[in-house]
Amino acid sequence: MRALIVDDSRAMRMIIRRELRDNDYIDDIVEAEDGQAAIDIMTETPVGIVFSDWNMPTMSGIDLLHAVRSAGWTGKFGFITSESSEAIKSQALGAGADFLVTKPFTAASLERAMTVALGGEPTSAIIDERTGDRGLTVVSVLEGLLRRPVKAVRSDPPRREVARVVARYVDGSGEEAAVCIVEISFAAAAGAALTLWPPADAAECARAGYLPEAIAKNFSEVANVLAPIVHSEGRPCKLSQVDELLAHERLPDDESLVSSHRRDLEVAVDQYGSGRISFITLG
Repeated sequence: MRALIVDDSRAMRMIIRRELRDNDYIDDIVEAEDGQAAIDIMTETPVGIVFSDWNMPTMSGIDLLHAVRSAGWTGKFGFITSESSEAIKSQALGAGADFLVTKPFTAASLERAMTVALGGEPTSAIIDERTGDRGLTVVSVLEGLLRRPVKAVRSDPPRREVARVVARYVDGSGEEAAVCIVEISFAAAAGAALTLWPPADAAECARAGYLPEAIAKNFSEVANVLAPIVHSEGRPCKLSQVDELLAHERLPDDESLVSSHRRDLEVAVDQYGSGRISFITLG
């Protein structure tokens, strides 16, 4: 069966391809960076199953699903997404999706999703690796995404004297709900580990205080997958933007962030380094 991976993140496409590499159902894999590119491929190339992200530029995953089902395509379609609300799950299955897998995922969760799609067991079409006994923690989410040991301990906030990366999140109404501030050393470690860049490259980024484009894009994917745990009350959030700060540079809303609910951690990625993180709930 030929599989089509649709995701605007090259890093995520690579990870999904890697997890499908030894899957007995799959004998060929093609990729697209958004829904429209996927349609272009599917008009010329037979595809048996689609693994699609939800949020993408040009054409989203749900719009892609509507388009291919309206055109009469009857193959198997599933989402691999950080969107995890019941409304999203219902919308996906109601539109004709065969399964939905939440990020971070494993090869085993993809295997179970395909079993669902092909009519076997288990009976649930929702494969959520983040629920149940694993809970929803920084360590479990990062270990699930990076496939390596991660440690987290309480710490002081990220230091202003080093470069930092700021990820902002909005809630379902579009209002900014949370901010994640990380030292450049952690952003480099997580971004490099995501696609197996050499650990020495992460260390050099930390020393230089900047992220090359590829590692910056990788960290944006890490920030996206962290969305379910950024809000202190568990409110569903979605990544809205990621910015880099120079050493000593202040955020425009710095003072309001000081008084908000925050969790400060030192997080270490095995072999790649560590850095401080703040999860700040707004309002």
